[in-house]
Amino acid sequence: MSQLEEKINYYQGANKAEKPLSEVQKTIAQAMQMENLSILMGAGCSSFLINKEGAAVKEEAAISTMAGLFKAFIEQHQDFKILDVSIEDKVNQNLEELMDFMNALRQVNHIKEIDEEIDNKINIVKEFITDKITQGMNCSELSEIYKKFYLKTISSSRKSPINIVTTNYDMYNERALDELNFIYNNGFTGSYRRTFNPNIYKYMYVDNMNLNKDIWNRVDHFYNLYKIHGSISWKKSGNDIYEVSMNEIDKSSLENVMIYPTPLKDRSTLMVPYTDLMRSFQDNLTQKNSVLITLGYSFGDDHINRIILNNLSIPSFRLIILGETDYINGDSEEIETNIGKIRNMDDSRITIINSSNKIHYFKNFVEKLMPAIPSEEQEK
Repeated sequence: MSQLEEKINYYQGANKAEKPLSEVQKTIAQAMQMENLSILMGAGCSSFLINKEGAAVKEEAAISTMAGLFKAFIEQHQDFKILDVSIEDKVNQNLEELMDFMNALRQVNHIKEIDEEIDNKINIVKEFITDKITQGMNCSELSEIYKKFYLKTISSSRKSPINIVTTNYDMYNERALDELNFIYNNGFTGSYRRTFNPNIYKYMYVDNMNLNKDIWNRVDHFYNLYKIHGSISWKKSGNDIYEVSMNEIDKSSLENVMIYPTPLKDRSTLMVPYTDLMRSFQDNLTQKNSVLITLGYSFGDDHINRIILNNLSIPSFRLIILGETDYINGDSEEIETNIGKIRNMDDSRITIINSSNKIHYFKNFVEKLMPAIPSEEQEK
């Protein structure tokens, strides 16, 4: 079947239609031209599976999803226990839920100590995550996909930056933007020591600073990057949040690394930078004629879902989801996903796109659905 003949599952509300690839490409192109555009990138965007010779299943070449990381963690730490209980069949086999549970135990320890080793256990998980991310950052194929993604977002007519929101702790977005020499705000400012300052998101870069001009032209390659679960490159020192480069990540001081899976559930994260990031995310979506595209995000985070779905009270808000509405489990039963439950809301402003050929995967979205790279950028 040729690319143009490929049929895509296209849900408008609860109504399903099969559309040719060319029509879905037009939908994405129109969304990408919207002035108030946000793109939410989940764990699926940092995963890259490859076929290795002789292997029965595909192997991860980048960073696995939280379920995959949990499985690898159990294999590496078979004796890991919380409150003397093995976690292998607990916390929904999800490493983020394990982190959330341990953070809750740490808060209980402030009242009555029930696990004196909890801080050490949290650091064991942080070290594991940091190891897997730093190793996974070496996937050149995924790095090229990220760069192609950003090249395909360029529009000379855009007046406001594209908001890139991610739950991932890795640095694939920063790597791609830096290698392309694109300008972006990530909430940090300074050179000697880069510290978090939410006001930086209010700034904009322009091409010509000639003060005789009444109107300045914004640069074409400008983005706001919101890492709403933190980053392996963020550290806390006293009241300051500062950023280090990939080469400066030090696993000997992981207690200061700011990675939290569910920031609004942890008392220690109800402050800078998480409240500022979530507030900015929400403010961007409340702008008139806002569009949010979600990629590699399974809608498993309630605090993020609330922000997204609450915006359906705004008539002009539109949500485009790339993801599966159901899957077949080990007992050959069809199970509805969180995205399938959103489909059942039957809101015509919600579009869900997927296919049997995995058009909803990040790589396929970039290569098949996004507009072509502008010719002048292709030449560069």
